[in-house]
Amino acid sequence: MDALTRAVRESTDFPSISALRAVKGASVPARRGSSTRPGTDAVRQRGELQLQVARLLRVALMTGQFVPGQTLSLRQLAAKLGTSPMPVRAVLGQMIASGVLETQPNGSVAVARMTEARFTELTRVRKALEGMAAEMACRNATPELISELEKINARLYRSIASRDILACLRLNQAFHFTLYSASASEILPNLIEALWLRAGPFMYFSLTVPETPWNATGHKAVIDCLRKGNARATRLAIEREIAGSATLLLKRSDAFCTASGAGAAAAEVPSSRKRVPRR
Repeated sequence: MDALTRAVRESTDFPSISALRAVKGASVPARRGSSTRPGTDAVRQRGELQLQVARLLRVALMTGQFVPGQTLSLRQLAAKLGTSPMPVRAVLGQMIASGVLETQPNGSVAVARMTEARFTELTRVRKALEGMAAEMACRNATPELISELEKINARLYRSIASRDILACLRLNQAFHFTLYSASASEILPNLIEALWLRAGPFMYFSLTVPETPWNATGHKAVIDCLRKGNARATRLAIEREIAGSATLLLKRSDAFCTASGAGAAAAEVPSSRKRVPRR
C-alpha cells in the first residue's frame, strides 16, 4: 500500500489535497533539465492534481461520505479538497460518464441513485469478483497480511462499539481492499473498485439503524480461513459477508429509488463523523 492510499484510508475526516501533500511521496517534484519544454511542468502538475482529486473523491464515495441522490456542489467540494473548481469539475465529468454520478434535470450533479434490481445485480457481481480476489489472496497470504487485517478489524470493532458509522465504512473498505491487494491481480482490484464506487454510497444505510446486526464477524471468518490456508473457504467467507450486508440493505426499502424518484434521494446526508446513539 503506497503512502497516499494509506493516508486516505486512515483519514478521520473528509481528506484534502493539502493533507496528502504532507505525506511523503504523495506528490512528485517537478523534473528540471534542458530537455523540458516550457509549460510541460505546469501541465504535468495539473494532471497530478486531477488524479489526486479523483482518488480522494473515489475513496469518499466508497466509504459512505456521500449517499445516493445527494447533490454535489462543485464549489463546496473544491473548498473541502483545498483546490480550485477546475480539477473537481473534470473529475465529476468523468464520474458522470461512468455512471457513478448523474446529472439532474436542473443541471446539478448528484450521486447515482440505487434501485433494488441494480443493487441485486451489483451484489451478484461483487460476490463473483471479490470472491475470486479473496481466493487468490489466500494463496499469497503472509503472516504480515493476516496481522494487518487483524489490526484493521480490531479498530473496526471499536468503531462499531462507538457507533461511528463513517469510521466503520472506512475500515470495512480498508479490510477488503487490503485483502484484495494481496491477490497480485492486475485486473481484479480496478474492477472491484468500480463496483465499490456504486455500492459504497449505498452501504451507509446498512449502519443507520441504532441496533444494526452487522458486527464484522464475517471478517473474523475470513482471517481464520487465511490462517488455515484454505483458499476455497476464504472465497466462501467473503461471499457470505457480502451477501449478509446485502440482506440488511434489501430490508431498507425506503433507501431505494422508486419509479417516481423517491427513496434514497430523501435520505439524510452523513456528517464528517456521524455517530448514531444507542437506544
